Amino acid sequence: MPNNKIPALTFWLLISSSLSAAAAAETLPEESSSVIPIIIFGVATIALGGLVVTALAIWSRKQDEINSMMYFGIDFLINTSNTAERHNAAKQLGRAKNPGALLVLVDVINDESADDSIRETAADALLDMSEHYHRFKKVIGRLLIAAEVNDHERTVELLTDHFEHAERKYVQSAYVIGRELVRLEKYADAREWLRIAEARNRKLPLYVDQIRDFIDKCNQHLFLEGDMAFKAGDFHLANERFALAAHGVSTEVSNHYSYYLRAACVYCKLEDYENARQALLQALHHQQETDTVLELNKLVHKVLDLIKESPQAKQEQEDVRRELDRFVNQIMDGLSRQTAKA
Repeated sequence: MPNNKIPALTFWLLISSSLSAAAAAETLPEESSSVIPIIIFGVATIALGGLVVTALAIWSRKQDEINSMMYFGIDFLINTSNTAERHNAAKQLGRAKNPGALLVLVDVINDESADDSIRETAADALLDMSEHYHRFKKVIGRLLIAAEVNDHERTVELLTDHFEHAERKYVQSAYVIGRELVRLEKYADAREWLRIAEARNRKLPLYVDQIRDFIDKCNQHLFLEGDMAFKAGDFHLANERFALAAHGVSTEVSNHYSYYLRAACVYCKLEDYENARQALLQALHHQQETDTVLELNKLVHKVLDLIKESPQAKQEQEDVRRELDRFVNQIMDGLSRQTAKA
C-alpha cells in the first residue's frame, strides 16, 4: 500500500472506532458509561502512536536518501575529473543543508589548480546555499569574500571558529584548513591539520589520495627548508628544521629523505662529532644511503681518534676536518637536489 494512504487509513480506523464505541454506549448500562471515555482515549493514543511511527519512518527514509545523494555529490566533485559531472555535483551540493557540502564547495572555490568555470559554479552554488541554509548564511558570505581576495588566513580563522568544535568535527574542515595553510607556506601547521583529516577520513572515507599527497608535499617542503638553512650556513636552524621535518613521520618517509644522514652532516658542521657518530649509527640501522654513511663514518671516527689520541696534531686534524667538510657539502648537495626533484 502506498505511503500516502497510511495516515488516511489510520484516521478512518480512529473514526470507526469512535463511532463503534459511541454506538455501544447506547446499549450499555448506565453504570458502565464512565469506562467509555477511557476506551476512546486508549484507541486514540494507539492511533496517534501509529501516525507518529509512520511519519518518522517516512522522514528517516527521506533523510537517508538526501544524505546518500549528498555524499555522491561530494564524491563526484572531489574525485572525478569529468567536467560536466563536477558542474552538476557542485549545483546539487548548493541545494544541500549540510556543513560537509559547504566545506567541499569552499575548497573548490579556493583551489587555484581547478578550472575557472568549476570554481565559478561552486561559488554560485555556495551563494544559493546561503539563501536557504540560514544557520550558515553569514559565514558563507564571509568565506566568499575571503576567497575573492585570496585571504587564506581569514578562511582558516572562519573554518576553525565555526567548524572545529566539540559537537562535531569534519574531515572536510581539517582538510581545507590544511590546504589553506599550505597556500600560506606554513607547512608544519598544515601537515598537522592534514594528519587530523587523514585520521577522520578513515571513519568515513571521502578523499582518495588527496590528503596523503598534500602531506607528502609538506614533508618535502620542510626538508627543503632545512636544506636552505644548511646552504645559508645557519646549521642550528638547519638542525631544528630537519628535526621538525622528521617529527611524527613514518620510518619509510624518514628513510626516503635520509633524515639521519642529514642530521649527521649538520652535526659535522657544528663539530659535534659524537652526535654525528650516533646519527650515522641510526642511518646504518635504517639503511639510509649505506655506502655514503660508511664513508662518512670513517672520516668522523678519524677526527674523533685524532682529537683523543693526538690532541697536539693540529695540522693533521685540520686536514681531516677539511676533507670531512668537503664530503659533507657533497652529500648535502646531492640530497637537496634529490628532494627538490621529488
